Amino acid sequence: MMQTATPSLADFLAAPAAAIAGVAPATVVYAPGGTRRQAVFEGIEPWSEEFIDWAWKHTMASAELLFRHGVRNLLLTALTPGNFREVNRYRAQLLERTASFIAGADALATYQRFGWRVRLIGAECAPELAAAAAHLRRSTAADGAHTIYWTVAPDEDSFWQSLWAIAQQTQFSTRAEAIHALYGEEIEPATLYLAFGKPLISQAIIPPLLQGELHCYWSQQPGYTLTEQQLRTILYDYAHLRPTWREEKLERAHEALAHRQAWQEGPILGLGMRLGPFWYPAPMSSQAWPSVDET
Repeated sequence: MMQTATPSLADFLAAPAAAIAGVAPATVVYAPGGTRRQAVFEGIEPWSEEFIDWAWKHTMASAELLFRHGVRNLLLTALTPGNFREVNRYRAQLLERTASFIAGADALATYQRFGWRVRLIGAECAPELAAAAAHLRRSTAADGAHTIYWTVAPDEDSFWQSLWAIAQQTQFSTRAEAIHALYGEEIEPATLYLAFGKPLISQAIIPPLLQGELHCYWSQQPGYTLTEQQLRTILYDYAHLRPTWREEKLERAHEALAHRQAWQEGPILGLGMRLGPFWYPAPMSSQAWPSVDET
């Protein structure tokens, strides 16, 4: 992260996108969830043709928003292990639909209009998508400022299996060399993760080699709800509030005394409750936590 003079949040929200690009991470993982819930809220039947078209438009709008604010590489999940557990005819239809979704004529027209490079990570573990991966490489930009990396993972170990396979064929001694050997190009590891729902990280979504020091934000608004104000607020936190490292640690530790109650009675992030069949964050209140002096 770039260390700059800290602007106010109001100034940051009003700044030109080009100014914000200077503090944006190079690589972001965007993993919206609850898309079927949002579709139902909007009167759209999940997995209908209308749903597919709606999902595509929102995904591309989110990609454009992130790229416009300085992100260079965007990891998007195409298929997870749960998708690959489908069987028989439905599994084949799902893979066919996914190939069309990410590499069909309409998708390519969108990529070409924006000048985006697009690649598919994990196709070596899903032979049914090999043709789509090759098509994306042939039909989207060879060079460019912005790249979408779609990811597919038949199981939780898929990305590791690919790494072990390439390690038997190629010698490398650094992470950067391993990334280049496996993906054929340099990719800066992700440092920002935008997700939904329960705070958890899955290696079926984030390839292990591409996981940097990952700053995570979990929205509780389902589906494709990322707005410009939300993104800028996240980037403000990422760039200006989270960098707290100081070379001198002793004085910094003593400064915590001014906020002792906040630290001693703070909540536990990640605790939740049930809303019908869904998990939802429990209200965070320091009143639920006894102070150190009371325990």
